Amino acid sequence: MKNFLINLGLLFPVNQNKRTTKHIGILCAMPEEIGSTINNLEDVEIKTYGDLEIYSGNWKFPENYSKPFKVSLSIVWSGWGKVSSARASTRLISHMFNGLKIELLLFTGVAGGINLDLKQWDIVIADELIQYDMDARPLFKKYEIPALNTDRIKSDNKISDWVYKVLKTGIKNKSLEKFGNIYKGLIATADKFVNEKEDAENISKNIKDLLAVEMEGASVAQVAKQEKILFQIIRVISDSANESSHEDFNDFLIKYKYHSSKLISALINNIDSAPF
Repeated sequence: MKNFLINLGLLFPVNQNKRTTKHIGILCAMPEEIGSTINNLEDVEIKTYGDLEIYSGNWKFPENYSKPFKVSLSIVWSGWGKVSSARASTRLISHMFNGLKIELLLFTGVAGGINLDLKQWDIVIADELIQYDMDARPLFKKYEIPALNTDRIKSDNKISDWVYKVLKTGIKNKSLEKFGNIYKGLIATADKFVNEKEDAENISKNIKDLLAVEMEGASVAQVAKQEKILFQIIRVISDSANESSHEDFNDFLIKYKYHSSKLISALINNIDSAPF
């Protein structure tokens, strides 16, 4: 009988693609951008890599939630800037929990609005990202990333659409009541905190369709792209990238700390509809 079952298994192999757990990486620059998300994890493990700590655990779904599988999260905040975020995302992508590597990397946090239509608490989902301090001319055109042979890093359309739909629904049903309008578009990254109106205008003039600026997203996207990991960058507008941006940023961050986890929770609680 044992040999028969073994042979039957060879003839009709079990579907290895049928998973019981999804492992998702959550990356932010600051702990305020994660909020209380870690408090919603069970069986938490902490792995330390130098001064970087990765918190991993199993997501506690709401009561009476019919979930088709278990979701594990690995969470880290990187610190500011492209190098710190690239280092943290590389560690996170290599990190395993419950024997699984992550299959989706979500970066959430705040950003300065460049498009004049954007207001505080509006959400921007990056369908493209650009490193606006990249300039390897004359060997490459301005903004082009040599490793990728492109100046714009594109997100996966299906992931972007899923994130947009989930967050749009949350805003509509008021589970994300604090947040404003939601947009999809271009986000630019550089190792610079923009707090001069003239700088914002120059950036906007050179990159016509730009929505927002920040200091980590495109470097995370580049790492994920080269490592062939699905990713999505999600930004909430904290300021208008002008002379008052440092004051607006600091005031906003205090408030955002109490709402950032709601954005993350909305996505994880609707992970059954995700296209992966």
